[in-house]
Amino acid sequence: MSDLSLESRIVTLLEAERAGVLAARALLSAAEDSAESDLMALILDGERESCQILGRTLLKMGARGSGQMGDFAQKVMALPEPDQRLKLLIKGQEWVVRKINEALQTGPSEEVFIALAKIRDVHDINIGKCLEYLEK
Repeated sequence: MSDLSLESRIVTLLEAERAGVLAARALLSAAEDSAESDLMALILDGERESCQILGRTLLKMGARGSGQMGDFAQKVMALPEPDQRLKLLIKGQEWVVRKINEALQTGPSEEVFIALAKIRDVHDINIGKCLEYLEK
């Protein structure tokens, strides 16, 4: 993936985050208790914020998003059990962290670095919260 431009990496991340919003919204609607509802609301907020940050970052780079969305939400909601859905959501969050770490290795500007690092940190926190929830 080293041949991908930073712009194309950010576009891919934005497409994934849009799917994350849809998945989190669906999981929030299907929440079975207040703890799960609170967790999904937190995830949804993080996904929305990530979309905003990525969109603004692209604009500052003089680029635009594709307007597309990944198919992640459909994969999550196709699973029959809530724990399975949450585990796949965690994998999606981990994927975002990996892709951001790859993008950070391309030597982006300080402004882009800070934006991507913020998204990574939110995802790291949310992964931890999801794992804590599964342990209960």
